[in-house]
Amino acid sequence: MTTTDPIRRRGLVATLVAADLRRVTRDPLMAGIIAAPLAVALIFRFAVPDVETLQATLVAYLGQDGGASAARAAPVLLMSLLTAIAPGLVGAVYGLLIVGERDERTLMALRVMPVSFARYVAARLFTPLALSVGVTIVAYPVAGLAPLPITTVALIAAVNAVSAPVVALAMATFARNKMAALAVMRVANSILALPVLAYFAVPPMLYLAWLSPAYWQMKALWLAADSLPFLGTLAVAAVMNVLLLVLFYSRFERQGEA
Repeated sequence: MTTTDPIRRRGLVATLVAADLRRVTRDPLMAGIIAAPLAVALIFRFAVPDVETLQATLVAYLGQDGGASAARAAPVLLMSLLTAIAPGLVGAVYGLLIVGERDERTLMALRVMPVSFARYVAARLFTPLALSVGVTIVAYPVAGLAPLPITTVALIAAVNAVSAPVVALAMATFARNKMAALAVMRVANSILALPVLAYFAVPPMLYLAWLSPAYWQMKALWLAADSLPFLGTLAVAAVMNVLLLVLFYSRFERQGEA
């Protein structure tokens, strides 16, 4: 290996990242999917009523106690949904890119290029991870619900962002074509959003939510919103996300070798 090889590899990785960003920004659908969390944040800011107004509405359907509880919980539940779907949507865009490259047999060409398959996948997945963090950090204060210190938002966003490459690899692993990838995208984002129901769950139903890293991500936000310790809960989410990432990468790599 010559001393220029690492430089060439870094240049190739940078080229891949730049090419992805160009493809995403030039495709209205992909760009719209990535921008969707910001649109949702704006809807939350201007369309969600204050707690008192919301409580008055919900009491008619849920009773005094139920309406009051639901109204108090609504801001933090909506924000936990926002922080869950942001990485899922970003990851879905990159999942579609990878599935498209596999269909075009671009991935096969990587076997003869001066970059390892692992380095290529890392380069492709770093971008959605970084985009997810950025989108979440911007969208959270825009929504204006359940305010948190920006450092707390950034920490939660960083852990949640691992869901973006997880979703991308899940789509690339389980989808044979772009149509199937869209189906996997819907399933993956549903799995990310459904744990919000666990806010009101009690054992034994609550135990089912423990199987999803999205639950621990949301639980960390719920605790932070109540000024309670949340780092341990966030660590559980991080470990589960990394394990899923390794599992999906291993399977995706075996498929690439087949």
